[in-house]
Amino acid sequence: MHADLSNAPGVRVRLAALVLGSVLPLAAIGVFLIENLYATERRQLIEDTRARVRAITAALDREFDSTIVALQALGTSRMLEAGDLAGFHSRARSALVNMRADSIVLVGADGALLMSTRRPFGQALPKLRSTPLLRSILASGQPGVSDLFIGPLSGDYIYSMGVPIRQGGSIVMTLNATATHAQLAQVLKVQGLPGNWRAALVDRNGLVAARSHAIEKFLAKEIPPALKARLAAHREDAVESQTLDGIRVYTVFSRSASSGWTAIVGIPLDELTQGLYRSLRWLIAATVGALGIGLALAWRIGGQIASSVQALVEPAHALGQQARQAIPPLYFREANELGTALTRAGQDLHGARAARRESEERLALAASAARLGIWVRDLDSGALWTSPDWRVLFAFDPTHEVGIDDFMRRIHPDDRAGVQATLAQALAARQRYETEYRIELPDGSLRWIGSQGNVEADASGKARLLRGVSFDISTRRRAELDIEQMRKEVTHLARVALMGELTGAMAHELNQPLTSILSNAQAALRYLRQQPPRLDQVHAILADIVSEDERAGQIIERLRRLFDKRETLPQPVAIDTLVAEVAHLLRNDLINHGVILALDLGAGAAVVDADKVQLQQVLINLLINACDAMAERGKDDSLVLLRSALGPERTVLLSVCDSGAGIAPAAMAQLFTPFFTTKTSGMGLGLSICRNIAQAHGGRLWAENNAGPGATFYLSLPLRAPLP
Repeated sequence: MHADLSNAPGVRVRLAALVLGSVLPLAAIGVFLIENLYATERRQLIEDTRARVRAITAALDREFDSTIVALQALGTSRMLEAGDLAGFHSRARSALVNMRADSIVLVGADGALLMSTRRPFGQALPKLRSTPLLRSILASGQPGVSDLFIGPLSGDYIYSMGVPIRQGGSIVMTLNATATHAQLAQVLKVQGLPGNWRAALVDRNGLVAARSHAIEKFLAKEIPPALKARLAAHREDAVESQTLDGIRVYTVFSRSASSGWTAIVGIPLDELTQGLYRSLRWLIAATVGALGIGLALAWRIGGQIASSVQALVEPAHALGQQARQAIPPLYFREANELGTALTRAGQDLHGARAARRESEERLALAASAARLGIWVRDLDSGALWTSPDWRVLFAFDPTHEVGIDDFMRRIHPDDRAGVQATLAQALAARQRYETEYRIELPDGSLRWIGSQGNVEADASGKARLLRGVSFDISTRRRAELDIEQMRKEVTHLARVALMGELTGAMAHELNQPLTSILSNAQAALRYLRQQPPRLDQVHAILADIVSEDERAGQIIERLRRLFDKRETLPQPVAIDTLVAEVAHLLRNDLINHGVILALDLGAGAAVVDADKVQLQQVLINLLINACDAMAERGKDDSLVLLRSALGPERTVLLSVCDSGAGIAPAAMAQLFTPFFTTKTSGMGLGLSICRNIAQAHGGRLWAENNAGPGATFYLSLPLRAPLP
């Protein structure tokens, strides 16, 4: 079946898809490159901003340090050491002119204001409510910088820098300089930041001490909590945040290691992305323009291609109907070439159809002569087409509609499951198959059929058709069955001949229980003649007679099985048990030959599916051959090793190893050839039959010379398949 192509897209649509498929990936690459360039420029801008923030922090530290140095110089005044606070007040007012501060104050160790340049000397001064800077200087003995606080004299937010004043080795007061945000504004201004950027200096509590925009509104305001937590966790970092006036910025900050104050610079996110958006707008405009031009060209060229192709439709239909139609000039060179090719194809098709008819007639004649039945099964509809020869072969009426069920019913019931499994496996694996089976004809007779076929799949890999040929192989199969019967007869004769060699040993083995029975019977008669008869002894003697009789019966049963000509079905055979039974069967014969048999049982619980009697025949034959190979050696060296072991790939391996003269290289190649023998007497069929038995069991039989004296025969058999 063919797919419905009536809704397939036309040439114009496909060319439009080609334009889209060409332009859009380029646009995507452009977007990637722009974003990559933007990311690179953004990283560079942030790194430059980090450097600026560090510069602001360094400038802030210099601002603090210069004031602290000036205070330390002023603190060495003799007036201060002499306690002349009035004179020191005048000296401090003079020094204030050269300092970036609003006032200079002296703070006693108890927190009292001793002097302030904001008030005339001698005027009463308030005591400070909180003195964190004083406590820090008293604790560390080092200069320091305070956080923002409200000045007790000015009432404005100020900060101070202080140095310790020592007398007699102890800190008795601190000399401080106070300043407002105006002194810090210059630190931000000299950095030359872009006008829309936001910059600020905050103290250790996160309060704004200086700001590039609207300081009057946000002085001493606490920075956003998220940013404050970030400042507490990192000395330097960069993070997106929002300013106090609601602007989304990318914030970069750096905290001073000496003062603990932090410099913050915020870059508006709009500024970071405006270049990206501008480039993307240009790219989108260019992409839309390219798509418009490309689609217009695709539409026009697609129309020309479509009209050229449509002009070839009618000539193609005429070609299928074996007619001819003129082809007009077309738009494209390739279309004109296709039109020329269609004209030539019409000529070639006419000749090909004639050749095909000739070939079909020859094939039909050959199939009829060979009596080949051809059949085709449609797997979608289930329809089965068969040739006339196939119907004759399967004895179906020519007018009868044959289905797959009719075919299966014609197959012999014993072979039906195998044929179904073969067909199912071929369908599953999409492969050829070959099988043989019997069919039951309407008159009750049987016919052997050979069948071969293959599976045909569509482009998606789904099986669609099953084709095959069938032919009569009854004559060949009857010949094979006759040969198999002859092989069984020869195998049985070989077993009988083999037992002829064991007759003496078996007679000796039977003689023992018979002699014992005779002796026990005579003793029983003597006990019965005594007065009174000794019945207790008679009972014991009769038990011995029964035991020896059973022993003799077992010996005779083993002989009977070996002589039995009836076919036996494979059955589970324990390998080590089989080896032990053969060793017991040949015990007396091996003693008569002067051979010592050693057993090495390593197969454990290994079991094979086999004809037990045939396996016994193989082992007996191999052991007797081993005895013959050592017939001329001394008894001390006459040792035969019979070994069982597990082999590779789920097999069991039996080996018979002798210490004779070994096998000549010339004889090794013909060792298993029928009628070949190295003995002075014998038919040369023993090893050939043994190999046939091994192969019939799915195994293998071979021989090798030992590294030392003698040779070893190996029998490999597959282990019994585990139960599902």
